[in-house]
Amino acid sequence: MYKHFLITISLFLTLLSYSNANNYQEAVVKLSPTYYYELNETTTDKGAIDSMGNAAKPGSFNGNYNAGEPEVGGEGPLYVFSADDFEGIAVPGLGGTDNVAHYSNNSGHVTLGDGNLYASSSITVALFFKAGPAQGGDRLFTNNISDPTKSFQINVANNGLVLAVDPSNTGLSAERTLYMEDNSGPDQRLIQSESGWFHVIASTSGNSGNERAANFKLWINGVNRTKNLQPDSTGWGIDTGQAKIGGRRSDPADSTTHSGAQDEVAIWLDRVLTDQEAMSLWEAAITEKKIPLVITDIEVSKNIDDKKVKISWNSRLGGVYGIYSTTNLGDDNWEEIDDGIEGDGEITTFIDTGVSVDDKKRFYRVIELE
Repeated sequence: MYKHFLITISLFLTLLSYSNANNYQEAVVKLSPTYYYELNETTTDKGAIDSMGNAAKPGSFNGNYNAGEPEVGGEGPLYVFSADDFEGIAVPGLGGTDNVAHYSNNSGHVTLGDGNLYASSSITVALFFKAGPAQGGDRLFTNNISDPTKSFQINVANNGLVLAVDPSNTGLSAERTLYMEDNSGPDQRLIQSESGWFHVIASTSGNSGNERAANFKLWINGVNRTKNLQPDSTGWGIDTGQAKIGGRRSDPADSTTHSGAQDEVAIWLDRVLTDQEAMSLWEAAITEKKIPLVITDIEVSKNIDDKKVKISWNSRLGGVYGIYSTTNLGDDNWEEIDDGIEGDGEITTFIDTGVSVDDKKRFYRVIELE
């Protein structure tokens, strides 16, 4: 659907229409996470930024991002859970081409900082991850803490997704592996590249490793899969004492580095999201939010022979806009000025030059074409 609004040089006349916005990010911020790494960086220069501003410093990209396999600014999720004959579930609330992601690709990860700053007895982590073959114990998120009352890991292993809270133990008191919906066996779809992206919300709480392992909660793509968490026997160690996204050890090419990608990593300390809060994130991901497309500023400058009109409107990066004008709104006879204006970001500006000084009133229409 085309979106448009009208203005005049002497009068603002706004017709409400709509432009795409990032809905998921707003929903996350509304729930006030302790840290939120959107992973929207396109270079590694300034590190990985915590949108909430609570991190002691930006996370560092660990690996050869200039000439190696890891990548910042890769395509973010457009769909989750794809299959051979199924495109997947669309997640337009993430922003489409406006949203990029971090690709660890077996050889890079993000070091967040001292693991103690990312640890608490009650914790929730929400993220998107792109599936890839596991090498035994790839870390999606780990605070690398040994204390079972504060440790937390989200891993992908040979049997799929694993949540762990006690690096020194295995089985019932330390971890849970995600099984199929009927609990017939491990859910290995989460380590198959063809499955694409998944949205994960994982949490735990308690005063001991055993209690916290029993109190895991897990949502996958908006579905509560907690009942499908089953104890296994594999241990999930730590190494650096540094919290990380996409890896475990200092070596970015270590076998514990994730082979896929990560995006939108939000961390809540001392808090377990409710079912309703978890669902609100999923609903935001699959819902494209609409916002009014309106004028933010207009300036007219006069010369002896003509006028210039500078028009600014709220926009989105990657959007394509057309601008049209007329001197008589009643005739609805619009002259095309430019139909290929690329959105500069939140605000886009266009200058119409050579407007006749005889024009007492001129109307403009801006249309979002793509």
